[in-house]
Amino acid sequence: MTLDELRGRVPEMWRPVVDQYGPALVSMGVTELWAWIGLLAKGDEYAAYRQLIDRLPAAEALAEGDSLIAGWETANKGNAERLSLQRSALAAILRVLLAAALALVGL
Repeated sequence: MTLDELRGRVPEMWRPVVDQYGPALVSMGVTELWAWIGLLAKGDEYAAYRQLIDRLPAAEALAEGDSLIAGWETANKGNAERLSLQRSALAAILRVLLAAALALVGL
């Protein structure tokens, strides 16, 4: 299938995505494409995305990789802050439940 044929099979709103990553998909052989689909089915999005980036021209892949890494770093910082808050909240709840449990056993 050609890139134009692939573009014709997706809704208009997704064509910019196909324009960017379609050449990488079209360049895959059948076995490789099924393996890539398998990565997505397993939930290994990072490996699947990495395969696409590896098939992009060098400058395009580098820019895409830099953008992705920057986004992950931002998300990781936010996730770490949320995780810390969740742990603090859980610790507070468990301290209250410990006091209740000690009262229950007469201590």
